[in-house]
Amino acid sequence: MLRNGYAQMVQDHYVRRVRKVAQERAGKLRAIRTRKQALAYQEGIRSSVRKAFGPWPRKTSLSPQTTGVIERRGFRIEKVLFESRPGCLVTASLYIPDKIDGLAPGVVASCGHSSDGKAAPIYQEFCQRLALSGFVTLIFDPFNQGERDQYYKLSDREIVRSSTHAHNMMGKQLDLIGEWFGAWRAWDGIRALDYLLTRPEVDPDRIGLTGNSGGGTMTTWIWGVEERFAFAAPSCFVTTFAHNLENELPADAEQYPTGVIGRGLDMADFMLAQAPKPVMLLGQKYCFFDRRGLKDAYDNVCWFYSLVGASDELRPRVAE
Repeated sequence: MLRNGYAQMVQDHYVRRVRKVAQERAGKLRAIRTRKQALAYQEGIRSSVRKAFGPWPRKTSLSPQTTGVIERRGFRIEKVLFESRPGCLVTASLYIPDKIDGLAPGVVASCGHSSDGKAAPIYQEFCQRLALSGFVTLIFDPFNQGERDQYYKLSDREIVRSSTHAHNMMGKQLDLIGEWFGAWRAWDGIRALDYLLTRPEVDPDRIGLTGNSGGGTMTTWIWGVEERFAFAAPSCFVTTFAHNLENELPADAEQYPTGVIGRGLDMADFMLAQAPKPVMLLGQKYCFFDRRGLKDAYDNVCWFYSLVGASDELRPRVAE
């Protein structure tokens, strides 16, 4: 038994630091009174986010392939492969409604931490619902999930026994060369958008982004860095960094963008980066991520959207 009280020293130190950052950010927000000031704050967010994600790699050929088609009532599923980087294969499923009147809206969907990736029932279900509602939906496997195994030659599978273990392993390996795993994950999503934009069925001006849990993480980050998306709905991720730390929640390597907290940002700022585009924040009563932080983020976003002149129709919605 520890009796010297040192067990929580590091945790308590960082809780104090993150709380201080949150207090300073709240002060900056309170000082914003005009639309001009709000837009200046937004540009500061975008600059900080760009630095966190670092320079993107050069876009190369997607080399897309369709390897099969599954016919279902009301829609079909195309089995898709594309390369987000040379030789970096991304496996995906494209859900296409049977009846499309003109150009259809599109959605890029990001998976949570399921070992089956896009094939997990929960992710198949929501893609089917979107397709039956008229959305062309592309859902792709994250690294080391579904059909993507970055450690297939590894004989000792214990150290990558789950997708979270594998993600943290990749995160540590990328740290050694000065890169952040979250940026690699986000780049897959950006290239998924590039692929969806090649499809003749899709309206390029009506493409959205959504995902749950780990997919909510990537929806949040990608929304903050990719301006071509028209709307977003991150689910079961958005809270505050302080709530995460106070609750001592474990986090994957991709869930803390490099330098973002040090630059005074919080998760809500990734929503503000694209204001006044429509966004919906999704959560649930017993979410892994603290819903009190979700409500704090929602209040931030609603206030900011009203300040930049968003109409009632474009102001954020929260659903639980």
